Amino acid sequence: MAAACATAAEVAADPDLFFPAGKDGERIGIAKRICSTCPVQGACLESALESGDAHGIRGGTTEEERGAGGARFQLRCNPARVEAALSGRDVFLNRVERKELVRIAILTAAPLHRVSAALKVSEPHVKKLLRRERRNRVDGSPGLGTSSRDERMKDST
Repeated sequence: MAAACATAAEVAADPDLFFPAGKDGERIGIAKRICSTCPVQGACLESALESGDAHGIRGGTTEEERGAGGARFQLRCNPARVEAALSGRDVFLNRVERKELVRIAILTAAPLHRVSAALKVSEPHVKKLLRRERRNRVDGSPGLGTSSRDERMKDST
């Protein structure tokens, strides 16, 4: 699926359209109209928020608009996105969602290779994250923070 900005005639005529200088309202309006028709607008915006991209129009938002929403993005957790990542889809996860993915991985005994792929880290690093999460959990949730020394040692192998 191609992004609307990749095929828009306006972008061919003005390659810097999505990077307007200053507060050029006309160019910003054109860029936002192109974004409004884009099939990947949401993914583009999430990618910009996740990466902290502070330049140009992304996902139909200006730099200032993303700055205002960026903090809220970093604090939200969308369980559907976490599940999608665990099922193998390539999803940008913020730090709260990554922590939730580790918690769910413990509860569901998800395979290390799947968690590793979802987090884009090595399997030894996943083992470390799982051990840390088990140690840090003190809320009495089943399977979390209640493991014995033998179970923790099993995870380190």
